[in-house]
Amino acid sequence: MPNRIQRRRTKGWRKPENTVIVSRPSRFGSPSKIATLQEMGYHDPHAAAAGFFEQWLRGDRFGWPTNEGDIRRERILEALPTLRGKDLACTCRPDQACHADVLLRWAALPEDELAKSIEWIRVRVDFQRVNDGDEAMYGGRS
Repeated sequence: MPNRIQRRRTKGWRKPENTVIVSRPSRFGSPSKIATLQEMGYHDPHAAAAGFFEQWLRGDRFGWPTNEGDIRRERILEALPTLRGKDLACTCRPDQACHADVLLRWAALPEDELAKSIEWIRVRVDFQRVNDGDEAMYGGRS
């Protein structure tokens, strides 16, 4: 079973084999900033960030209702199958909630279930985009 690994920035640390880095600046990074959530008064900003990431990944646009946010989500959704069977590395401590835990759960879904979930998300995003006065992103693709 794949695990979450704490990424280190210390001299000599190397990414283990079969590991994908998913920290914030990576392709799989969460749009939520821990420092911002701390400033907003969240008691556990890591748990809040992981929760917001999952909601956002599921197609909620409330925190980032922009074309840029939708494009970033789509890049993650398209690449989720590449995470299957891999360990994920993020800078969060192992005792903290982390968006990598969300990615691990999604990547472990059976292929057909993951594909159905992604298609449902695309429909949901298009519905929200149209309701917000934006053009549908997927149109007939979903």
